[in-house]
Amino acid sequence: MTKDLSFNMPSGQKLWIVTGKGGTGKTTVAAALGIKAAEEGKKVLLVETHRLTHLGKLFGVGTVGYEATRVGPNLSLLQINQEDAFEEYVLQQVRFKFLYDTVFNNRFVRHFIDGAPGLAELLTIGKIWALVEEKGSKSGKNAYDLVIVDAPSTGHGLSLLTISQVVVDAVRVGPLHSKAKAILDLLRNPLKTILWLVTLAEEMPVNEAVEMAAKISRDAKMQLGPVVINAVWPDILGDEGRKEIKQAKVDNDLLRFDRHRVEQSRHYVDKIESQLSGGNFIQLPLVYETKHPKEIAEALIPNFNE
Repeated sequence: MTKDLSFNMPSGQKLWIVTGKGGTGKTTVAAALGIKAAEEGKKVLLVETHRLTHLGKLFGVGTVGYEATRVGPNLSLLQINQEDAFEEYVLQQVRFKFLYDTVFNNRFVRHFIDGAPGLAELLTIGKIWALVEEKGSKSGKNAYDLVIVDAPSTGHGLSLLTISQVVVDAVRVGPLHSKAKAILDLLRNPLKTILWLVTLAEEMPVNEAVEMAAKISRDAKMQLGPVVINAVWPDILGDEGRKEIKQAKVDNDLLRFDRHRVEQSRHYVDKIESQLSGGNFIQLPLVYETKHPKEIAEALIPNFNE
């Protein structure tokens, strides 16, 4: 059971993948983790995929491109899109831009590429692997100490984590097999990769988080990392305060609503902790002082304590 809102931040891993049901605040959690790690002196890259623009808007830089955009000390953003990732991969093989443009920018070929099932996920996870594992030709070091991926919501997120196994099973030899195997080695190594699962203390998000946790273990064969229970309703009054109010016979709609939300949060926190027994849980409080996403992320940072 979670005793408080503090949490010991993991260290040493190079890749953090943040996923969860849409609307649970996973982007805000990813931003908070990135800001926290950057404040500790790590060079951090926050990554968006599938043309999402939430992180760019959160940091006030609008749409983020395929090249990293710096948004603060030690903190940069990058968006991985299928077109740029595909071009980068092909040019690494053929090395001639005019040949790429002639063959692959043909509208018939492009239509086939865009519709190829699983290609977007494979290119995306391949680029993530490169950001984590490839070293600069001059420095001989990785450009970033930590890559944090704001992954798609649970369904698409699972496809991102399993596509490499599909390739390994389908392609037995050759460079594509070797690259897919290297991606699997990264994803399934808990010393290098952490998977953060974000949920809310509500019925549908908790049910989906439990289901996602099972699929992560069964299908992706990855070790589940911290389970973040976000926006937990704060128990401002506490048990003693409620007892005093009851004794004073004070009752109104606001108090009943507050009691309902506190009890609801407790119920679903207990539910997910019992169904994912042995998990590593962190509760993040509901931030109600502001509606600005970046300010919410910053307000959550003190909960990630060393």
